[in-house]
Amino acid sequence: MNRYTDFLQNLRFAFGFLLLTLSALGIACTGTGRLAEGERLYAGAKVKINKAEKSWDTKILKTDLKKAVILPRPNKKILWMRPKLAIYNTFQNRRAKSVGNFISNSFGEPPVLYVPEIANRHRELLSERAANDGFFKTKIASSEKARKHTMKLLHEVQVRSPRELVDKVVYPIGSDVLTRRIASLQQKSLVLPGKYYHLEDLMIERQRLSDTLRNHGWYYFSPDNLLFEADTLHPPGDINLTLRVKNEVGQPERRQYRLAGITVYPDYDLAKQTDAEQKHTDTLRFDCIQYVYHEMATTPDILNRQIFLKCGEYYSNDDYKSTIYRLLNLNLYKFINIRFEVSPQADTLLHASIYLTPYRPERVEATFSGVFSPSFYYGLRAGAAYNHRNIFKGAEALRIGLDGAYLRTNKNNFDFVDFLVSDASSRLSIPRFLFIPERKTLAFSTTQFSLRHETNLFNYDLDELGKFRLTFQRLQTQAGYLWKKNRRGSVVQEVNPLNLGLQFSTISNADIRRQLIAEIPTDSTGTSLSLLTFVEFKPNYTFTLDQRLEPARRHSKYFRQRFAFQASGYTGSKYLPADYVLNSPLNLFIESDYRQYQKTHGRNVLALRMAVGAGIPLRSNGTIALLDRFVIGGASSVRAFAPRTVGPGGQARDTSTGRITVGNYTGNMLIESSLEYRMPIGRFPELAFFIDAGNIWLTSGPDASEATYFRINRFYRELAVGTGAGLRVNLGFFVMRLDVAFPLSKPYLPTGERWVANNVRFGSSTWRRDNLNWNFSFGYPF
Repeated sequence: MNRYTDFLQNLRFAFGFLLLTLSALGIACTGTGRLAEGERLYAGAKVKINKAEKSWDTKILKTDLKKAVILPRPNKKILWMRPKLAIYNTFQNRRAKSVGNFISNSFGEPPVLYVPEIANRHRELLSERAANDGFFKTKIASSEKARKHTMKLLHEVQVRSPRELVDKVVYPIGSDVLTRRIASLQQKSLVLPGKYYHLEDLMIERQRLSDTLRNHGWYYFSPDNLLFEADTLHPPGDINLTLRVKNEVGQPERRQYRLAGITVYPDYDLAKQTDAEQKHTDTLRFDCIQYVYHEMATTPDILNRQIFLKCGEYYSNDDYKSTIYRLLNLNLYKFINIRFEVSPQADTLLHASIYLTPYRPERVEATFSGVFSPSFYYGLRAGAAYNHRNIFKGAEALRIGLDGAYLRTNKNNFDFVDFLVSDASSRLSIPRFLFIPERKTLAFSTTQFSLRHETNLFNYDLDELGKFRLTFQRLQTQAGYLWKKNRRGSVVQEVNPLNLGLQFSTISNADIRRQLIAEIPTDSTGTSLSLLTFVEFKPNYTFTLDQRLEPARRHSKYFRQRFAFQASGYTGSKYLPADYVLNSPLNLFIESDYRQYQKTHGRNVLALRMAVGAGIPLRSNGTIALLDRFVIGGASSVRAFAPRTVGPGGQARDTSTGRITVGNYTGNMLIESSLEYRMPIGRFPELAFFIDAGNIWLTSGPDASEATYFRINRFYRELAVGTGAGLRVNLGFFVMRLDVAFPLSKPYLPTGERWVANNVRFGSSTWRRDNLNWNFSFGYPF
C-alpha cells in the first residue's frame, strides 16, 4: 500500500513539474515579453458584411473584402504561441553579423506592431474593392479590440444598395479606321448588358481589344489608351458604360503600320560592335529579309522559317511573339532582341531589326559522384557528354554522352562481388517537325532521334557455380516529336511512335550459361529467363508540367506522366527443350512523378516528391524484363539504403543460396516519396533535412510470392523509411551535395521488428557501420 501511495505521489509531482515547464515555455513563446509600454502586436482583421436586404447576393464581395485586409500579415501562431517571434526576440542583437542575428533572421520573424494607419488603409481598400464589384453605396465602420498585448480590427461594411447591373454598353462611333475597327469588335465583347458590373471584366475587355488591334497593325496601341466611362445615375440601380479612346492619345497610337523591311544580325555582339568591325560585314538578301553578318553560323533558310514577320503585311504582335519563341527554340542564341522603328519611307511603315547573339556551339559536360556505406558497398559514378548546338549548320543539336558507375560490395550482403554500369547514348534534335505539318503558334517543336546502349555487368564468385562474369545489355533506338506551346507555358509533350530495342545477356563461362538456360522450365524465380535475348517495340508518350523556371512563384510544381506500351518476343535458345513454349511479353508501363516546392522563409524551401511506377503485364502470369524493372535505394532515392538492398515487398534478404539472385531485388511496381527542407546558411552553402520512404513490389511472374505481392492493406507497413541531413554547395549552375542518412524502418525484417528508430545509437561504432549511408553527388535529389 505504501509503495502504491509513493507511486501516486511521484506521478503527481512529475505531472505538476511537466505542467509547470509547459506553462513557462508557453509564456515564453508568446513573443510579447519585449513589447514597450503602449505597443501591441497586430493580430489581424475581420470583415463583417451587413446588408439592408437578405436577398442581395454578396458572395463575391465577401471573397474580395477578405483579400483587402490580408496585409500586413500578423506574426504566425501555433495555438497561443508565436515561436518565430520568440526566436527573433531571443537572438536578435545589435551586431549585424553575429550568430544570434543569423538565427533570428533565418528562423524568426520581427514583431508586426499595430499602428492606426493599418485601419485607415484597410478602409480605403475595402471601399475600393466594393466599388470594383459593383457595390457603390457602402459605409465602413472600424473598431479596435484591444487586449493586453494584441490589437484586432473589426470592419463592418454596410451595403446600402444591391449590386449594380450593366444596363447599356456603347462603343465608339466614328469614321476613322481605328474607331471603326474597335466598333466591329463589340460583337465578341466580354462586357454585356444584364451582367453585374465588375471592374476586372472591364480590364480584361480593354486588354482583349488592345491585343486584337496590335495583331492588325496598331503597333503603339495599349490598353491604357482605352477608357470605360460609367454613368451610375441614370437609370437608378443600373450602369451605362461608354467606351472611348482617350483624347490625349496621339497619332502614333492611332496609326496602322505595315512592315517595310527586316534586317537580321545573326552574330551580333554588343561588345564587338566597333567601327572597324562594322566595315568588314557581309550582307545577304533572302526574300525581303536582309542579313548583315561577319560569319553566318547557320543557313538563312533555317532562320527564315522561324521569322513570322512578313514584309508588306500589317504588324502582328502574335507574329512577333512566335518569332521570339521559335528563335529561342533553335537553342543557338543566348540573347534575342527585336526592335521596331518607323521607316524613313513613310510614317505608316515599320522597319524591324533582329539582333541575335549566339552561344558557343560546342560544350563539354562532366559529372562525378560517390556513395559509401561501410557494411554494404562503396562506389563511384562518373559521366561526360559532348554537345554541339549546330552540328550540320541547320541548328541541329547533337549530344553524345557516356555515364558509368562502379560498385564494390560486401559479399555478406550481396550475391555479386562488384557491379559495373555503363550508359552510352547519342541524340540528334532537329528544330522542326519532320514529315508532318506544324503550327507557327508552337514555341518549341523538335524532331528527335536517339541511339542508346546500356550495360549492367556483375562479377560473381559463388560456392555452387564458381567465378564468372554476367552482363545484361540493351540496344535501343528511338524517334519522335517533342513540343511546347509557349515559352512560359511550362507544358512539354513528347511522343515517340518508333522505339525498337534488343535485350540480351552474356556469361563469361559457356558451361554456366548452358546450365542456367537449361533450368528455365523448372526455375521458379524467373531469374534464368532474363538471360534470353528478346526484341521489343515500345512506343511511348510523356507529359511534363514544370513551373520551376518561374522565379516569381512561391509555390511551384513539377509533374511528369509517362505511358509506354511494350510488345516483345524471345528469340529462343538451343539449350532449351524443343517443345518448350516461350510466351512473348506484352506490357503496359505507367510512371508518375509529382514534386512541389514551397518557399517558406527567404530562400528556404520545403520540397516534396511522390513517385509511382508500374509495369503491368497484359498476359496472364506475364513477366517484366530485368532492365525494365524498378530498383530502390541510393543517392536520389531512399538515401538510407544502398541500391538493390530493399524489396520487393517484405521479402527477407538471402545471399547465401549460392545461386544468382540479381533479379530478386527488383520489382515491377514502385512507390517512393521524399520530404526535404533546404535552408541556405550563406551565399553558397545549404543545409538540408530529409525523410524518404519507398519500396518495390511484384504483381506477377514466376518469381512473385506472397511476401513480394503488393497488398493494399499492408503496403504501408512494408515501406523502407530513412532520414538524415545533408550539406550542399549551390553555385547556381551546379550543386554539390553530401547526404548522410540512416534507416527508421527496414521492411525485410520480420513483422513487428521492422521499426528500428528506437535502436538508433550514434555513439556505437557498430551501429554507425551497419546503418549510416553516405552519398556524395551533384545536383539536387529532386
